[in-house]
Parts: sequence; C-alpha cells; structure tokens
Amino acid sequence: MKNPFDEFYHVPSSSELLDIAFKRAMKSSAQVSKNAPIIIKAKKKESKRIKVAINALINRILNIIKHVPIIDDIPDFYKELACILVNIDELKLTLGKLNGILPVLSKIEREYLNKLNRIESPKEGDQLRRAAFGRISSIINKQNKNLEYLNNIRGRLREIPSIDYTTPCIVVAGYPNVGKSSIVKNISTNKKVEIQEYPFTTKKLALGHLAIEGRFDTIKIQIMDTPGILDRPISRRNSIELQAILALRLISDLILFIFDPTPASGYTVDSQIKLFKEIKENFTKEGKIEMIVVFNKKDLSSSSEIDYLKRKLSLRDEDLYLTNALTGENLDRIIDYLKNRYC
Repeated sequence: MKNPFDEFYHVPSSSELLDIAFKRAMKSSAQVSKNAPIIIKAKKKESKRIKVAINALINRILNIIKHVPIIDDIPDFYKELACILVNIDELKLTLGKLNGILPVLSKIEREYLNKLNRIESPKEGDQLRRAAFGRISSIINKQNKNLEYLNNIRGRLREIPSIDYTTPCIVVAGYPNVGKSSIVKNISTNKKVEIQEYPFTTKKLALGHLAIEGRFDTIKIQIMDTPGILDRPISRRNSIELQAILALRLISDLILFIFDPTPASGYTVDSQIKLFKEIKENFTKEGKIEMIVVFNKKDLSSSSEIDYLKRKLSLRDEDLYLTNALTGENLDRIIDYLKNRYC
C-alpha cells in the first residue's frame, strides 16, 4: 500500500498564503459594462477582489487538510508508526483549528460584500477592501504556528516506507552497529542505506526489494532495515527503537536476526542474546514467523567468539549464516534460502 502520507505536500506559511491570495485578488477583474457608472464598477471590482482572495485561502487550507489522511482510517502499521513519529492528538487539534477558520473567512466575505453594496463613492470601496484584507491577514497570521507545525512534521510522515501487504516482508533486526544496514544494502535494491562505524546510524525504517527468479515467474520480496534495538523494557525504548518493534510486530513475514560475535559493535554478546530471545518470544506469533540467525563480521570474529555464541544459542553450523556484510561474503547463501522458501 502506498504511504497514506505521501501526498502531504509542503505547507505554506501564513505570509505565503496571504501573498498568493492577495496577488491573485489584485490581478482579478470583474466583468462590468464600459458604460456602467463608476460606483458600480468600484463595487464589482472590490467585491471580486475580496471573493478571489477568500476563495484562494479557503481552497488552499482545504487542500492542506485533505492531504492529511484520517489517522483512524489508515492500516494499523501506518497508524501506529505515525503515533510514534508525531503527536497525533496535536496533529488532529491543529487540523481542527485550521478547519475552524473557514466559516470565519466566509462570514467576512458576506459581511464586506454587503457593505460594498451600500458604498456611495469608489474611495469607500477601496477602503472596505483594504479593511477586509486586514481582517483576513489577522486571522491567517494567527494560524502561522499551526502551519509551521504541519510543515515540520510532514517530512517525518512522508518518509514512512510504502508497504505491499501482498508481498512477503523480511525484517532485519538486532542491536545497533551489528551490520543490519550493510546486509540490506547488499541483498536489496536499496543502495542509499547509510552505513557508518558508529551505532544508531539508522534512525528510521528503510525498505528495499529483492527480485528472485523462480521457475515460472519473478518473486519480489521486501527487505526492511530497522533501527537498532537495545535490550531494555519497552517503556524505556525511544521512538527510534519503537519503529523496529512495530515492524517486527505488524509486517514481518520472516525475521533476519543479526549478531556481532565480536566486541566491535560496542555491545556484549549476552545482551544481544537477551534481545534475540525477547524477539523470538514476543514477535514470532507462536512459531508462525521464522527467525533466521546471522553471525556477521566473519572477518573480525575469532573461532572462540563464534563457538561461544553458538553454545549460548544451542546452534549447529547448519542453523546459522556466517557472513561478512561489508564484502558480501556468504550473503548469496541467504538469498538462496529465500529463493527456496518463496519460489
């Protein structure tokens, strides 16, 4: 499914909105007979300007509101991820405030059009239009904080990956700095994954795809890179970690758990094992979701470090994949497994 926030476009500031509306208004012209009295021309001209300005503002504000999906109507994955990334109650309140000024603008339009019908000189028409623009400016400027807020959060919401619920999704999980992003970059189409030598480089969910040639057709698999998770209670996990938890809970068809047997990640093997057991217990849906174990950083691992981790997990050589994600060593074995699983 396409990210429901994908059309949450740039939200203009109050000054941008007013500039667009007033420029359009001042360029507009009313259809009046050349022979009409000057006072009639003034009434028509200034009425048209007020109508055009208010109509432009109402349409643009409605467009802003329309392109923010109703949170309660979107799938659980997007709904819960949006709740992690932004304050949903504040978002709803902000949209409500914007919606609330629309009848006020319409009321100003009616009020000033009635006043224009009663003017006795063209000068009065110009004064009334200026007064109307002043009141409109005051109302829109009071919404500038709300407009800025919407524009600030839109980037976070638009970065949510679009998930295809009809296609298998492999979620890559593990502690920070164990090589998750390197593996995703090497086996999927997502080559923009940021990789650094320090933890918590990945701060959001990133999606790539893997096309596997089957006997009769091509199977497309989604590969989800997740931020690193620390072994600690859910109440202490930050918004970055909670994104990974959400992906494991709601969209994983298969979990690829990455271990670093060495001290290179900065985290102990025992803490990684505790996280592995937590995920296995809470997110595999009573064994319906399989977990594949990967020991990464093969080039840095000693045989004793690998043996220790195998003993702690009660694994044989055939129960795991020993890889070097930076060079791509043995990643073809993982791809072969996926081919056998899904083709």
